[in-house]
Amino acid sequence: MVSKVNKSREEDLKVVYEDEDVVVLRAPDDAELERLVVSIIRRKGRPVTWAELRKELSGLAGEDRLRKVLVKLIERDEIVEMIDGTFGLKGMDQSYVPRRIKKRVRPLVPRKFRIRWGHLVESVGSISAAIQYLRDSKLRERKKRIN
Repeated sequence: MVSKVNKSREEDLKVVYEDEDVVVLRAPDDAELERLVVSIIRRKGRPVTWAELRKELSGLAGEDRLRKVLVKLIERDEIVEMIDGTFGLKGMDQSYVPRRIKKRVRPLVPRKFRIRWGHLVESVGSISAAIQYLRDSKLRERKKRIN
């Protein structure tokens, strides 16, 4: 049985061999991998974590290739690295409530991260404090809309 993840891959990639137990897909080139990353985020409808992307693309692209593609997409402003380290499409940062995290890893593209989030980090003192501030303010906004 082919899982939902594999079905989405099959739509985007050429099947080299298939039988009832195995499906072999041609590995994506960088442009195809970029489209896959964007389609995964779009399909989820929310920013995704590094671990989610790695899991979805396991067997198709290694971590170094995935990191390289993410950097290209961030540099071209096709995706946004959120303050909590997740990756989303442009505009998702407006309504996204950041996740609580134990430790924030360094940004993939520090220059872009500083442009987008630097003012907030500087005003509250740290990335962790900025995440908490954003989380609290987004939750307050949601409560106001509900009431």
